[in-house]
Amino acid sequence: MANLKQQAGIAAANLAQNGMGIGLGTGSTVFFALERLAERQKTENLKFFGVSTSFSTTLLCREMGIELKDCGSISRLDMAIDGADEIDPSLNLIKGRGAAHLLEKIVASLAQRFIIVADSAKKVKNLGEKFPVPLEILPSALGLANARIKSLGGALEIRMAGACKDGPAISDSGNIIADANFGLIKDPAALGKELDSVPGLVGHGLFIGMAKEAFIAGEAGVERISL
Repeated sequence: MANLKQQAGIAAANLAQNGMGIGLGTGSTVFFALERLAERQKTENLKFFGVSTSFSTTLLCREMGIELKDCGSISRLDMAIDGADEIDPSLNLIKGRGAAHLLEKIVASLAQRFIIVADSAKKVKNLGEKFPVPLEILPSALGLANARIKSLGGALEIRMAGACKDGPAISDSGNIIADANFGLIKDPAALGKELDSVPGLVGHGLFIGMAKEAFIAGEAGVERISL
């Protein structure tokens, strides 16, 4: 599977052209896209700049020699390449297990072409089959967010940082990361609008109608999906 994930990442990176601005996502399959872009810089003299979605991706780009521009200085990107945690048949997504979903959504919204690279285990019939919806919340809005999530039939849980840090997980923007479990999500667009309306809930991991193309690595090879 690792080799197929590499093929998926390479296929997406091969779409890059000279002069492009490219959003660079986070995750194991995106890593292979970064490697391919760095290789094309050297072997093909490919000229482009990237916009990173996380500090971890920023560090990788520095190591690979990929030029980066600050997201806040950009109003348009030609394409963005990113992974996903769940992908439904309409290419609606759940993202955010890596706690970068707010910046990932900003970068995806800047892109004219949003491309997903992932393995086939991420495909689901309905969002919510395997994972809750990641949230990024201002600390002062935790009580409000918890009440609103309950009113929508969900259960909110603050994500803990784990062995490397005591306390809650904190995003690159300094906000608290939580997860909201709604079970199977029958109407992800409607739920996304409800979450968008919660003051202080600055980002959620439902990406609805944003991706139009995906490279999915499976046992039979790499499947290309275009809507």
